[in-house]
Amino acid sequence: MQDVFTDLAADADALVDLIRRHEGKLMLPVGRAITGHLAELTVVARRVVLSVEGDASAPAPRITDSGMLADAVVGWRSEHRKATELLAAATTDVGWPGGALRPSLLAAALLTALFARGQDIADALGVRPAREDSVGHVSYYGVRTRDDAYAGQDTPPPGPFRFELTAPSGARWDFGPEDAADRITGPAEDFCLLFTGRRPLGELAVTAEGEAVRWTELLRPPRNPLWTSEVD
Repeated sequence: MQDVFTDLAADADALVDLIRRHEGKLMLPVGRAITGHLAELTVVARRVVLSVEGDASAPAPRITDSGMLADAVVGWRSEHRKATELLAAATTDVGWPGGALRPSLLAAALLTALFARGQDIADALGVRPAREDSVGHVSYYGVRTRDDAYAGQDTPPPGPFRFELTAPSGARWDFGPEDAADRITGPAEDFCLLFTGRRPLGELAVTAEGEAVRWTELLRPPRNPLWTSEVD
């Protein structure tokens, strides 16, 4: 697994390539749906830029999804590239709603947003995106934010879960104590689809045990990893 900043740039390039391979044969409703997803990603990237530049209190830009698909791709790619470069160069924690974050953690959050919206775009195109081991950073973010699922619904359990996830390359990523009774196991890609709300548990090769079963029931599909807006 490469560093998170390298993967953040590479996955953005992959999404651009995916869109451009299909854009010439898109029907108008699908194109509009994709520009909407890109608009969300643009806002997320812009919010990161504002935060790294020390303007975290500034209101988030409004999401607009009008315009041509090609323009939406260029606009998002520009903001995303700037956000990635700023995060990679940052030497101090970045101000963020809820508390300052390490640049690498904020990059993992941005990569999670890219994973989720990239899946939305792939679904709109009717294709399955190729996944690399960059999903390890997304998995880590899902583990790190486990308790978000309990917000407003229940009290988080006092102990950590055990996560045993298999990378696309076949590597194993483990998080949490080995003897934990509450655990999640399965492919890392499926886990990421689950916690971002892009697929229900029943469609995935993920197994939950103990309190982790309750956790999967509390996940609200689809989840927005950076809380810029509610997702339809």
